[in-house]
Amino acid sequence: MRPLYDAVLFDLDGTLTKSHPGILHCVELSLQELGKPVPPQEELRRFIGPPLWFSYTRFCGLSPEEADKGVELYRRRYKGGGYLECSVYPGALALLEELRAAGCRLAVATAKPAKMARAVCEHFGILERVDFLSGNREDEKGEGKAWLIEAACKALEVPVSRAVMIGDTKYDREGAEGAGAAFVGAAYGYGSREELTAGRSLGAAGSPRELRPFLLR
Repeated sequence: MRPLYDAVLFDLDGTLTKSHPGILHCVELSLQELGKPVPPQEELRRFIGPPLWFSYTRFCGLSPEEADKGVELYRRRYKGGGYLECSVYPGALALLEELRAAGCRLAVATAKPAKMARAVCEHFGILERVDFLSGNREDEKGEGKAWLIEAACKALEVPVSRAVMIGDTKYDREGAEGAGAAFVGAAYGYGSREELTAGRSLGAAGSPRELRPFLLR
């Protein structure tokens, strides 16, 4: 098989890992500790994808100061074991191995803070299968997905125009479009198929294995 792109970039939560159990549990606990109401599960799922601080302010109505405290409480819970409350999607590791064998440069580009993303990727065998991890600042107030994609391509020494971003939310698609990379949706994750196939998306796959035709020929 020959790669269609020189570099393939993967989002982490909802693309390589089924991470909502640990994330939502830690969000719930942080809101309870702050004395704030816990939104319904369908609302909490919107925390998957965007930076955590943004989600606290946008989806829970927290003030900037309360969101800072929420992030602090969340991280304490998450680092204490919440990050292990997830699993790798079936076929994801095999896809990484196949892409690498075909000559692709691989990276993880995630809004998750870099240190925590590294811990997750290392624990689940992802880190050893990619060439670079592009993660967010520790305060999660980084420059956005486009910046993460550009940073990954720079580290991989691949032009952004020769890279494709794989992600499960509109933030991944919009980031790819902003950076000038191609985009394929991971429809098995946490976003809707409609948001993943909008704009300049090349389409969406229902499983990691179904991503192959978009990446290899």
